[in-house]
Amino acid sequence: MEVKEIVKEGNVSGTYLVLDSQWRVARNGSPYAALRVGDRSGEIALKVWEITEPTFNQLQKGTVIRLAAVAKNFNGTLQLEASGREPFFQVCQEGEYDPAVFVPGISGPQLAALWTVVDETRSGLQQSAYRLLLDHFFGAEEFRQRFSAAPGALRIHHAYRGGLLEHTVGVVTLCQTAADLYPEVNRDLLLTGALLHDIGKLESYTGELAIEGTDQGKLIGHLVLGVQMVEAAVAAIQAANGEAAFPPALKMPLIHLILSHHGELEWGSPVQPALLEACLLHHADHMDAEAAKFREALRQHPGKGGNWTAYNRILKRSVYLLDAEGDEEAT
Repeated sequence: MEVKEIVKEGNVSGTYLVLDSQWRVARNGSPYAALRVGDRSGEIALKVWEITEPTFNQLQKGTVIRLAAVAKNFNGTLQLEASGREPFFQVCQEGEYDPAVFVPGISGPQLAALWTVVDETRSGLQQSAYRLLLDHFFGAEEFRQRFSAAPGALRIHHAYRGGLLEHTVGVVTLCQTAADLYPEVNRDLLLTGALLHDIGKLESYTGELAIEGTDQGKLIGHLVLGVQMVEAAVAAIQAANGEAAFPPALKMPLIHLILSHHGELEWGSPVQPALLEACLLHHADHMDAEAAKFREALRQHPGKGGNWTAYNRILKRSVYLLDAEGDEEAT
C-alpha cells in the first residue's frame, strides 16, 4: 500500500522509508517513538507506543522497513500507530527493495528539457563575465551531474532528486517574464542570480535515500555557501583571464542577489533586497517555492478523495481542488 492510498482508518501494511525518527517520553513516563515514514507518493506520521531502545535503534532515518500498523485519526489528520510490545516491522536489507520506490525524482526527457532552459538562458546573456562564470559551473560535467541529482530542500519544497534543477528553472522562467515586463531591469544580472541563487545547496544536503543536512549547511547555510562558491569561481576566472575579466562592479551586485534572495532577515537573508533585481529574484524564488507546496499537496491527494486535500502541515491548511467538470457545466 502506498502512502497516498492511506485515506481512512484501518490496518495498513507496506514497505516504507523512515524519514525521521525521534525518541520521546509520554506524560505517563512511557517512552514512544515519533517517526515519519514515506514513499515517492507521500509521507505520514508513525507513532510507536511503549517502544524499547533496541527497537528504536533499528528505526533510524534512512532505514527501509516492511510495516504493519493501524491508521487512526488524530486531530483531523490520519497517522499510523503501532505497539512496541508487538512485532510490527522488518528491516529491509539493500537489494530487497527498489530505491526508486522511495526516492522521487526527475529523469529522462523532463530532465533534458530543464537543462535546455538553463543552457539557452546562459548562452543568451550579453555580459561576457557572467557567461564565463556560468560556464565555470554549468559547463563542467561533474557539476551538472551533482546539480541534476540535488534536492531543492530538506522537506519543505522540491525535496527530491532533481528538485534543485526544477526549482532553479522555475525561478529563471519567472525572472525572464519579470525582465520582459520591467525594461529597466538588468536582465543579465537578474538571470545570472536566478541560475546561481541556490548553488550553495549542493554543499548543504547529502544522502541517497534520505536527505540529510551537512555540517556546513547547518553551520553556515546555503546562501553564504553559495557566495563562497561564486567568490572562488570569480577568483579562478580572474587568475586565468586577468582581473578585468570579472570586474568588482559586476561581482558585488550578484553577491547581493544571492545573499538577499530570502527577502527578509527573519527568513534567513543576511540582508534585505536593495536592488530591483534582488527584489524580483526574491519574489520569484518565494513564488516558485510556495507553488511547489500547493502542487505537492495536490499530487498526494488520492483519486476520488473529494475536493479538499487532507490537512497539510507545511501549508497549515487544506487545499481545494477545482471541479473542472462542474465548472464546465456551470458555464
